[in-house]
Amino acid sequence: MSLIFSVTMIAALSPSATAAPRHPQPNAFESIATPQERANRAVVLGFYTALNRGDLGYLDKMVRPDLVQHYPTIANGRSAFRAYHAGLRDQNPDLRFIVKRTIAQNDLVVVHSHFVGKAGDAGIAKVNLFRLDRGKIAEHWEFNEAVQPRGIGNDMFSTLSSPRISKSLPFATDAESERVGRAAFAEIVNQPDDELRLQALERYIGDNTYYQHFPNVPNGTEALQQFLHDAYAAQPDYRANVKTVVAEGDLVAVVAHLEKLFDIENSVSVDLYRVRDGKLLEHWAVIEPIPPTSANPNTMY
Repeated sequence: MSLIFSVTMIAALSPSATAAPRHPQPNAFESIATPQERANRAVVLGFYTALNRGDLGYLDKMVRPDLVQHYPTIANGRSAFRAYHAGLRDQNPDLRFIVKRTIAQNDLVVVHSHFVGKAGDAGIAKVNLFRLDRGKIAEHWEFNEAVQPRGIGNDMFSTLSSPRISKSLPFATDAESERVGRAAFAEIVNQPDDELRLQALERYIGDNTYYQHFPNVPNGTEALQQFLHDAYAAQPDYRANVKTVVAEGDLVAVVAHLEKLFDIENSVSVDLYRVRDGKLLEHWAVIEPIPPTSANPNTMY
């Protein structure tokens, strides 16, 4: 007994046993972003924290004065961006931006958020895209869609695929997620032939549940097949032109210019996918029509 006790005490008191390792091994839930991508994400998340506090001085520090703006209601430049958010807070003193997920790759950061202007409002599903230059926000895109009741589908924000963690996870590489995200548009969304699209659905979704967060579209490939069949039946010239793809781990965001989606002549979509083993697990989306005029000379996409 005394020998066992002595060995146990020595092990317990040994510095190697009690000290935390200097270089802990990464686990499956740690970010795979580079230091620069993490820094960019921190700047952008600081932007949302500042907006929730009403601290517009953060914009003065972390947004470039020559900000390139793509959202149609805002002119180029930091001052116009600041005035927009000042007006938003004047209209909604208790506003909240609830960040749901972020994707950081190179100099781009995508933020999927739920904006609530007043308590009890359903709010707006937002996707904002930021380009950073030397630690400051240099370019901005924004896309909004009113939150719709759940109806026959899932809500617009939750994570349902396993593990139910909203941040990007290293279960896929950036390159793999980008490849599958682009393929989803090239071989599924932009495929008017039902049979060929069905083959692509099998290839990129297969037996997965494919959790769907697009309003009133149920889970699974059958519902997605029907949605796209109906889109082409309504508008045979329907087309989704991919403009920007941002991937981090198992999350990928695809920004596309949509032509002739049902009764909308021109719109922009941001589709977010979760990718695993080369297949699509889950999907979120925001679609906003392109207005006829803009306060800036830049495209929405």
